[in-house]
Amino acid sequence: MNIRQLLGLGALVGVPVAAYAGYPALVWAAAILRPRPHVTDPNHRPFVTVVIAAHNEAELIGAKVRNVFEQDYAPGKYTCIVVCDGCTDDTADAARAARDERLQVIELPRQRGKLAAIRAALPHARGEIIAFTDANVLLERDALRHLVAPLADPSVAAVSGAKHISDGPEAVYWRYERWLRAVESASGSIAGADGALYAVRATGVDATACAGAADDLLISLRATRAGGRIVFAPRARATEAPSPGVSQGFTARTRTTSGALFALESLPGVLCDTRGDLWWKLVGHKLLRIATPLVMAAGLALLALPLSPARRPVRSSCLVLVAALPVGGRLVAWIRYALLANLAALAGLARFVTRRPIDAWSPARDERDARRTIQPSLN
Repeated sequence: MNIRQLLGLGALVGVPVAAYAGYPALVWAAAILRPRPHVTDPNHRPFVTVVIAAHNEAELIGAKVRNVFEQDYAPGKYTCIVVCDGCTDDTADAARAARDERLQVIELPRQRGKLAAIRAALPHARGEIIAFTDANVLLERDALRHLVAPLADPSVAAVSGAKHISDGPEAVYWRYERWLRAVESASGSIAGADGALYAVRATGVDATACAGAADDLLISLRATRAGGRIVFAPRARATEAPSPGVSQGFTARTRTTSGALFALESLPGVLCDTRGDLWWKLVGHKLLRIATPLVMAAGLALLALPLSPARRPVRSSCLVLVAALPVGGRLVAWIRYALLANLAALAGLARFVTRRPIDAWSPARDERDARRTIQPSLN
């Protein structure tokens, strides 16, 4: 094996192992050797405004609003704002059908993006805490209570809920993600909140415009600028249906990747501040993963080109993987999911490099699957 092959093998195998096993092992060791526990008070009941930014969610928004108002939380201690971001369907009317005095619906005449929709809600928000949740996720009845409990600790700036996917390869991936966020939180701060469900102190919410930035990562990281950490609340469960198909999942992952890069670009101080643990967790959890498919592609090129007889098995293996994409089966589904996720990361990186931010969004799911996920809230 020559130097080129060694480099290619290192790039193809070593980098993903470092990203998905090496970094988690480092965080796990930090959680054991230098734990940073935080106070969690189950009786903490600050006033909360729940914000839902929605675009063309008429099928789900009514059930979602009812789901929010069924929370096991003091009824007089929270309210809900639904922002309809340039909806062309009956999202606003479907939300108002809940007929709850704690609900406010805001309609934007044209789609401006999720961050702009959140910004429109802020002047109307009340209370100490603002919680953000997506329209297509189902919250457990005690999710809001568990979400705000860590905010009893003054060192906590933001809290991320626990995203669960109902089925498929994404469910396996998010099981891994929840474990990783739990050990990140035990060792200090997690690498940004997840948009399915998260909460920030009202005084720390900054939704200033930033083209293409992922709203959840941007807002949670901005909340730490005055000090504080982002922690994980594993019992604040939010369940979402899996992506219905290849194109929808690919588009969502592309937007997530480019959004993370635009958000981090706008906050250079977070990565440059080496006094805490947030900077290296962002590098390991976000940037290393985004770089992984690009490095793997380079490694594959080193191994496969030119196609000498010794390298033909590599090409054959790649062809088998590509040919397996439309085939069923659980193992193949996992391989397909991983491959498409990495291709989407490359696409998101390309959009960042070429300065093509994605601000508009559309529901990325099969409505029937999403309804099956959220329907239990009505029971």
